[in-house]
Amino acid sequence: MTSIEKQLIKYRNTKLIYSLAVLALAFLYALVLSNYIPMDVTIKDRVNYIEYASSPEIIFVRYWSSGIISSFFNEPVWLGLNFIFSRFLTPEQVVATIIFFSAFSSAFVVLKINPRYVFFLVFILLFPQVITKYVVHIRQGFAISLFLLGWFCQSRSWRWFFFALTPLIHASFFFILFLYAFTHILRDVKLSSDIRTIAVILFGLTIGVGLGFLAGAVGARQANVYEFSASSVSGLGFVLWLCVFTLYYLQGRTFAKKNAFAMSIIAFYLSTYFLIEVTGRIFESSVVIVLLASLGLTSWRRLCFFGLIISFTLITWILRFKEPWLGWGTGL
Repeated sequence: MTSIEKQLIKYRNTKLIYSLAVLALAFLYALVLSNYIPMDVTIKDRVNYIEYASSPEIIFVRYWSSGIISSFFNEPVWLGLNFIFSRFLTPEQVVATIIFFSAFSSAFVVLKINPRYVFFLVFILLFPQVITKYVVHIRQGFAISLFLLGWFCQSRSWRWFFFALTPLIHASFFFILFLYAFTHILRDVKLSSDIRTIAVILFGLTIGVGLGFLAGAVGARQANVYEFSASSVSGLGFVLWLCVFTLYYLQGRTFAKKNAFAMSIIAFYLSTYFLIEVTGRIFESSVVIVLLASLGLTSWRRLCFFGLIISFTLITWILRFKEPWLGWGTGL
């Protein structure tokens, strides 16, 4: 056996061991989130999701009575999934199953990216704006998991299949997919990163002003849930992601071209930050992609990014430490 063959076998064995470790970590992550967090009123929004699992057909009829457009923009695939699962599972089991699938699939595709960055990849899964989606915002977490499956899928057909499902599960992905397509068009016509950023900012300002009207026009449930203002924002998120965007911008043209979508998402979020709070939920739908883009940073920019993100995460968890269930609880 030649030395090359030995190295090849060693590489395959190492890859297999890492894949098994990823499988185990993803399983543990999903198991904890789906089975060791209360399935009752003590967790925010949990009762709401149990209601979806209890009577999805009633909720669908309510939307259908407002018309086809209203049904389309009120997550019909999410309701359909709950309907199917509710035929043979209890409402609590339906919610736990969805949480497990979402957390497991997201963790698996993220951790598989590169063994060199395994600690940072685990960190991403514990990032406040990520893990919350598999504990509180369960519908959004499920849509994110499908988006990530599509993002890392090698097959173009399957990628777009997963992408197409996401807005029918969580409406934020109508904007995510539009930004994705918009960014690709701007990049394909060879516009500079500066021009692309300006175009995305103009789009964001338009959405910031008109989203409330748009939600009401299509009969989306969000029209009755959100105030479509930003009166309660602290400014901390704006400073953090502006710094991250600046680091990405300073990395140069090659990085900006490769990570055009991630930079567009940040630019969109910043442009709407002081106009409308609900776009924070849109940003959170793709925050994993934004964080993963940092793997392309070099030199002092990478160190600055890690310092910013780790500091933000520590501060967030410290502030949550004394809250019920680390801020996920209702306090009841």
